Amino acid sequence: MRILFIITTSIIFFASDAFGQQTPQFSQQMFNKYQFNAAYAGFDRSLSITGSSRSQWATFDGAPTTQNINAHLPFYIWNGGIGISLENDKIGEFSSTSVALSYNYVYESPIGLFSAGIRLGVVQNRLNASRLTTPNGIYEGDIINHNDGVLANQDISGSAPIWSFAGYYINDLFETGLSISDLPTHTTAIGDIDLGRSTVVNWFAEGNIPINYDIVVLPSVFVKTDLVQTQLEIAGIANYRDQYFGGLGFRGYNANSLDAVVFYAGLRISKKYKLTYSYDLGINGLQSFHEGTHEFVLNYNLQKIIGLGLPPKVIYNPRFL
Repeated sequence: MRILFIITTSIIFFASDAFGQQTPQFSQQMFNKYQFNAAYAGFDRSLSITGSSRSQWATFDGAPTTQNINAHLPFYIWNGGIGISLENDKIGEFSSTSVALSYNYVYESPIGLFSAGIRLGVVQNRLNASRLTTPNGIYEGDIINHNDGVLANQDISGSAPIWSFAGYYINDLFETGLSISDLPTHTTAIGDIDLGRSTVVNWFAEGNIPINYDIVVLPSVFVKTDLVQTQLEIAGIANYRDQYFGGLGFRGYNANSLDAVVFYAGLRISKKYKLTYSYDLGINGLQSFHEGTHEFVLNYNLQKIIGLGLPPKVIYNPRFL
């Protein structure tokens, strides 16, 4: 794992152009759908605020940590939804912070609801270069000299626009969404380093299978790709009276991409609050270097129609009526 980390950071630091995975890893897409798909805004029927925190590869120094908070609600005047998302991601001495706004238009059809949305924002990337060392560097007292033609001796940062386009469909028994971000590709300048942002495509689908009056099973699949590498995640969540949640998931689709088995658990704390937790048990060659991954998601729903005097033209997410 340490070798992998050194190789990764070396590619970033010592190349004039660098490309890498830019989207943070999460395991609870089914509990935080707006985070990766702007067209979902408003489908929770009221103001919905979700916060998530992920600590990847616990006990490993410099491992990724990610926090996201987002809010969205129906916007009946424009027959759609609006939302905002803030995210912070850190791995080693590299971090990125982003904020983005979105709008989506919802169309009601005889077979369900269709939504198309756009998200626009800005991301700031930061490299704490002063905390790094190089084999030929000079570090005496307050003197920091990496003796490197690309790596700066002081902390550096840079900003760039980000955007995504998304679509979503939902009916009583099934929902699916597709999101495409950073198309076309572009770069962010951080000192003398050009950090590339490649196009990322996410596809999500979830079923709604009632077992009896009390239990509903929600199988889901999530596929993400940067058009070079592709990762598949499958999960099955059991919902008991919309009060308790539990299930299993799996990430990876062949012997070279096996990553983790995911365990899910959660409960509805009150009418407005829902808390879920997931634990990723590593099953690849890195599992001996860490103690798994922890992720928490807390959702608040106002449970009240917003926009007095503006009754909705559509009923959002009829599954929960």
